[in-house]
Amino acid sequence: MDASRFTVASAVVALLGCVVAFVAPLALNAQPGIRGSVTLSAVVGAVFAGKNFLTIRERGVPSFAAGMMATVLGLWLIVAPLQYDIVGAPLTALTQFGGMCLAAFSAYTALVAVEGFFGARETTDGEEGDSIGYS
Repeated sequence: MDASRFTVASAVVALLGCVVAFVAPLALNAQPGIRGSVTLSAVVGAVFAGKNFLTIRERGVPSFAAGMMATVLGLWLIVAPLQYDIVGAPLTALTQFGGMCLAAFSAYTALVAVEGFFGARETTDGEEGDSIGYS
């Protein structure tokens, strides 16, 4: 089964979200606590998003586990800047943007994996849908 272009693009956008979240605290010279938390979370998110991307390239279907773990880490990147008192607006915005890209597009790939597992049923006339048996 070949993955759609949108599924491959979703995996790439999830990886790019990790890059944004990783670079933002370094480029904006954030405090050590937020810098370590966000960059480490972005690296771990990139591991799962990268595994998901490689699975798509090899098998044509994303990995549900990798997609869900990347989604959870993306959600953490959205919340992470709100846990600290001294975080500027640019750092918050960039970290949350990277987390949103990671979470949203990884969640999509996880849903594609579920859809691929269950498959789509076909009717007798070749159209997708409920196979009630109308002829």
